This record gives sequence, structure tokens and C-alpha cells, in this order.
Amino acid sequence: MRLAVCSSKGGVGKTSTAANLAAVLGSRAAGGRGRVLAVDADPQDSLGRAFGVVAKGRDDSLAGLLEDPEADARAAVRCEVAPGVDLLPAHTSLEAVGVALAAQGGLLTGIRRVLRPLLDDYDHVVLDTHGDLGNLTLSAVAAADAVLTVFTSDPGSALGAARVSAFVEQHRRFENTSAQLVGVACSLWDREGRAAREVVGALEGTGLPLLATRIPLSRRVPSSTLAKRPVVLSAPTSPVALAYTALTDEVLASYSERVPS
Repeated sequence: MRLAVCSSKGGVGKTSTAANLAAVLGSRAAGGRGRVLAVDADPQDSLGRAFGVVAKGRDDSLAGLLEDPEADARAAVRCEVAPGVDLLPAHTSLEAVGVALAAQGGLLTGIRRVLRPLLDDYDHVVLDTHGDLGNLTLSAVAAADAVLTVFTSDPGSALGAARVSAFVEQHRRFENTSAQLVGVACSLWDREGRAAREVVGALEGTGLPLLATRIPLSRRVPSSTLAKRPVVLSAPTSPVALAYTALTDEVLASYSERVPS
């Protein structure tokens, strides 16, 4: 599975979801090290920081690999940042590199090109995307075969989930990607909040692949970011960690159902 985790705006738990999915998949990987590749395709480099990784410079990151087609992708990969997980970090220069490549017509297939020599080494790839539906996100989706989007109890985030669905379908029609939307997941769930229930109710009537698992609002998630370990590793028996584990199972089941083998 090559999964792009997307949202139409930031602050919805996208990166936490990507980090914890990668960690769960990695912990289950047979054969030990390196069976899951986490790819930070967001210039804010939050996915790398979730695992305690910060690129030293452009050449040490996805940005450098996009800029130089001759660069060795394996040299930029950080190995075993968590059990079974390797990571390709971002760098703050990624946005500028993306703009330059887009002007040259090289961004759409750029991330796909970078990942191509790495794919045989991994069972799964999890890509954290830019918190919008711009060119960097499209490049990540073009490299994926599956997309997961995240919403919260904010009523506007239901519209965001619909926008991601439309974005994926548009680019499938243009043949920019073959990726399927395999799930719409609720993050920062406040079970006592009326708004949260209303948002879920609105999405239930859309036909989007709404996943049953709700990731609860929890102080453990920001704490895990400070600890530089996803919450499924730092507090594996907590309700939020168990929810991320259940979400991983749902995503895999939906992927098996929706994506041709």
C-alpha cells in the first residue's frame, strides 16, 4: 500500500494520523527493519519531527531528491526511526523546490520518481502531505495508490473531506493518479460535542468511505510529539493509541476492498 494522508487545511490531525499509521504498520512488519517507509512531503517537516528526525539541509531530504534526479534516494532515508519504520524527511526548502519544479513541468511525477527505486524494499509507504490541495499534495497523490483524509468536529472540515474526494476523482479522470480514496477518518473526536455528531451525520449522507473508528481528543498526542515518538509507541495501551491501531485495520481492509491487486 502506498497511502497519501491528505487534508484541505492544517490542524486536523493529518500528521499525527500518518505517523501513527506508519508506526502501527511498522510494528507488525515481518522480517524486521525497514518494511514501512514514512515520507514527509510537507515543507513544515512535521512527520519527521514526530519521529525525532530533522533534515540537516536540502540535500539531505526529499527536497534535494526532487531537485536532483541523479541523487541517491537511499542516502537520504533514515533507517529504523521506529520499529519497522524508515523515514524520508522533508526540509523547509521543499516548498520553493516544488514551485520551481512545477514551473518546469517536473513536479507532478517528482515524488513518484524519487520513490521508484525504493518501493521494492517496503511493504507499505505512508506519505504525509502538505495541508492543502496544491501541487505538492498532487505530487504525493500521484505517487500513491490510496488516499486517506481526516476531518474533525469543526463543521468546515466536512466540506474539506468532500474537497479531498473531489480532488482525487478529478485527477483520476485526468490520469494523473490511479489512487483511490480508501477512507475518511475522524480525528480529535469529542464524543460529548454536538458539533462532532453533526459533522459525522452530514458525512454519513455523502456516500464517502466514512470509517467507523474515531480518534479521540487526547493530551497524549501533543505530548508524544514532544517525546518524538508516535503515541502508539509512547502510550500503546491508551485509548487514543488503541484507536489508531483500529484505524490502521480499517484502512487496510478498505484498501483490500477498493484497490485492485
